[in-house]
Amino acid sequence: MAAMRKSKAGLGLLLHDDYISITTLDVKAAKNGSCVICLDDDIDPHLMFSIDKCGHWFCLNCVKQHIEVKLLDGKIPDCLQHRCESQLSIDRCCNFLTQKLSLMWAQRIREDSIPSDERVYCPNPRCSYMMSKTELLSFSGCAFRRCFKCSASFCIYCKVPWHSKLSCTDYKKLHSILQDDDAKLQSLANRVDMSFATRVEPSGTPGPMESASVIVSITKSRIFFVFCVWLF
Repeated sequence: MAAMRKSKAGLGLLLHDDYISITTLDVKAAKNGSCVICLDDDIDPHLMFSIDKCGHWFCLNCVKQHIEVKLLDGKIPDCLQHRCESQLSIDRCCNFLTQKLSLMWAQRIREDSIPSDERVYCPNPRCSYMMSKTELLSFSGCAFRRCFKCSASFCIYCKVPWHSKLSCTDYKKLHSILQDDDAKLQSLANRVDMSFATRVEPSGTPGPMESASVIVSITKSRIFFVFCVWLF
């Protein structure tokens, strides 16, 4: 006759000399989960996600949205639970993320591993890719470098687009002079007063201007005055 007995693995059935184990999951079906973020309390267990380090559970939709927001903000995704500092694992999340988000996450991890004093950014405003100074200097001793991502040429010491006809010393001197000139031009522009302006009446008779503005555009070599007159 068959006899029932309980073991650490769950329930078991002893039939003659054969022992058949029945795990707890086989006896009791898994319950639907709940998410504290979206407050949905009837979520299929297969659509739930747990954080490895802390064990907090959330629905996949909330996890996906959280990861995207964090990555776009330049941060490595952490646990959604308030004040929990556990970080998510890219290995566990990559199977439900887009390729773009996975690559962005890998880039964030790489950037986070580079000390702040070692970081070199591509001077191309459309790129701004972060690189390691040590890695860049390992290729050659000269100042000329190319961005690993967009291939734009730049000076690793001045951290500006490549100045082919100037040494770093000459470039810094020239840059300092241009900055001083810009400051002087800006100061002059701030003191500029429009001394005259007229408006044309509908009848064609010149009259006093009621409203006017002077726009001063400054370049490296000269000042352009553009008089913008509003006629009423």
